[in-house]
Amino acid sequence: YMVNACLKSFKHDGSSHRLWSFLYFIKEDHEYYYLCAYRAKVIEEDGREWRAPEGALYILSKKHFFNVIVMFKKDNEIEYYVNLASPSKKINENEYAFIDYDLDLKRSSNKQVKELDWGEYGSNSKKYSYSKELKFVIESTLKELKEAILKEEPPFNDKENKKLYDNFMDYLKNHEFGKKVRL
Repeated sequence: YMVNACLKSFKHDGSSHRLWSFLYFIKEDHEYYYLCAYRAKVIEEDGREWRAPEGALYILSKKHFFNVIVMFKKDNEIEYYVNLASPSKKINENEYAFIDYDLDLKRSSNKQVKELDWGEYGSNSKKYSYSKELKFVIESTLKELKEAILKEEPPFNDKENKKLYDNFMDYLKNHEFGKKVRL
């Protein structure tokens, strides 16, 4: 049984940043919450809405300053988008939230890893007065994650993540939602 869920991100001052909906909670362990979506709906803070072009697995760290979006592209290609963010919190039965700290990592399907949004991080660290301690945690987490991605350590294991996503898609295909959406 999967629970319909949404994911909210905020900025350091508590202002709304982004909302993902049409997600499903699939499991949790002591480290992570796992959510899945087939083409999630995304609403930006300015009200713009768009649909993710592909299915994804959302791996939300409960203890560390990051979360991961595993994107399942055509031809079985897998990409990772990593948000440097506060540990994720479960707000209630179907809402999860985190604070976005601007810096991101992206691993393309050809295994190249890029650091993104240093400019936004620099300006927001001034705007929101990030402490030295917070900046140290964010920047050291970025370095650790880059190594973990390159070594394909959990949660960056393509095979395990694909298995979770395939199980989710099988569930959708066999229930009402899958019949309505024409997967």
